[in-house]
Amino acid sequence: MKKRAIWVGAVVAATLLAGCGGGSDADAPATDQSDNPLNAMLPKSIRDAGELRVGNSPVYPPMSYLPEGTEDKEKRQGFDVDLARAIGEKLGLKVTFVTQEYEQYIPSLATGRIDVVESAMQDLESRRETVDFVDYYTTGPQLFTLAANAARFPTEADVCGAKVAVDSGDTGYRNALTTFSQQVCAPAGKAAVQELTTNGTADALLQLQQGRADVGIRGAESIRYVTNEQEPGKYALIGKPIAEIPVGIAVSKRQNELRDAVAAALKSLMDDGTYAQIGEKWGLSDILRPAVTINGQPAS
Repeated sequence: MKKRAIWVGAVVAATLLAGCGGGSDADAPATDQSDNPLNAMLPKSIRDAGELRVGNSPVYPPMSYLPEGTEDKEKRQGFDVDLARAIGEKLGLKVTFVTQEYEQYIPSLATGRIDVVESAMQDLESRRETVDFVDYYTTGPQLFTLAANAARFPTEADVCGAKVAVDSGDTGYRNALTTFSQQVCAPAGKAAVQELTTNGTADALLQLQQGRADVGIRGAESIRYVTNEQEPGKYALIGKPIAEIPVGIAVSKRQNELRDAVAAALKSLMDDGTYAQIGEKWGLSDILRPAVTINGQPAS
């Protein structure tokens, strides 16, 4: 890790690159990247292709989502979208977003169908067996309920014994609920939370609306946006997030050069203020990382 950190830091320190721009999926940087040391860090195959294929699902506002009234995935927007494009610009690559079923992203990294995943993917120990993560923000599993039921749950501890709708594939949040029951409910002599597993975020909200679940759990970055921007007055947050989980850009463990180049590009964006600007644009300044980490460990 130290050798990688020194290399990443040295390359970035020697790089004086312009900040990022927006652009569409079809935008491509200048073809001549001979004076771009970040581009030189990339695997030859990606340098030659001039393209970074990013796995991303536009279903999780404000990280990545489609504007109301369109199903055109090329019109996706959000924090993940802006940051991926900014990283691509630093690396001298065109960014192409690839949408798949969420469970397919890590297998697609292994088979080379995509180069990275930037889609609010939690950096979990179990996933580190097959991929590395360049961490870029910190999520907090946030409990919430319908506004009409807010009086039943004045604090997080009042959720003990309640039915909590959670996506069946969301390992990080399910683990957080288990820990919450062990550390909060059990010592107080209260019943553990009851998991109601659902098929995705939309199903979780449906279970809550239809009364099959009492409470939902979702990343604070997303449920705050839903509560404040999309459906104000419909939901109420319950206390504070019950855990902190790093979220990372996933890269195959066989692509160390790409991992280090992405980490270097992210550090450059932090250094020149672009990372902070993107976070501020999407109201996410409080969840940004203070420094680049890889698999939760300092990269510089």
